[in-house]
Amino acid sequence: MKEKSKAQELSSAGVADFLKLMHNGQPEWAILAVKAPIDEVSEDFADFAGSGAVHRDVPRKPAEEYDDVQQVVAVVQSKGSAWTIILRSVHYVDESQIEGVAEAAKEMSARLNTRALSFVGEDTSGANGYKLFEKGKLLEDIEWEANGEFFRFKSSLRKRPTLEQVDDSFVDGLFREQEIYLPACYAMSEGASSWLAVEKTSIDAIQRADLIELEETDEDDEDEDEDGAE
Repeated sequence: MKEKSKAQELSSAGVADFLKLMHNGQPEWAILAVKAPIDEVSEDFADFAGSGAVHRDVPRKPAEEYDDVQQVVAVVQSKGSAWTIILRSVHYVDESQIEGVAEAAKEMSARLNTRALSFVGEDTSGANGYKLFEKGKLLEDIEWEANGEFFRFKSSLRKRPTLEQVDDSFVDGLFREQEIYLPACYAMSEGASSWLAVEKTSIDAIQRADLIELEETDEDDEDEDEDGAE
């Protein structure tokens, strides 16, 4: 049997690197994965979300100790992978982002006639969620407390496993099953420059990254007005 290349190994290596990055900061995230090339995914997500600027094939730089992670959407494709990852938000989530990535996964799986999933984590409640869609149809809807019990388990692919504790190895297995590698990275910008900051464990895995600036909503404007009034 022919041995897998390093890129092929990384493309099916699960979520361990990404979750290590999350646990080193505030463990909150809202991401999507779409089984389609990055050009199609960037274009479709920008259209779906109502984007501002789209920066294609941005530089990739080693991660450093940044004070803040930019709230810019990173779209990433790893070497040897059929899936494109959309990092909607890392180290911070709100309810709209949690609901939005699931809605986007469903819509994009239908538009692109493929599979897509959403994966979210929220620090205060400790809740994690995973939804898998195929051509707009929900295949799995799983929610659990980190290192706790399942809150919800609906699946047409498998029976509910008997687990006393749902830890990171469970979701790592879900991603490995789909042959998805979730890289440890995040969007950064300074002045007119934008780039993808990548942890050492993922630096050799990434083939390309796009960054998408979302248009500000009325809610964003209201938040800024309130901050300015304080």
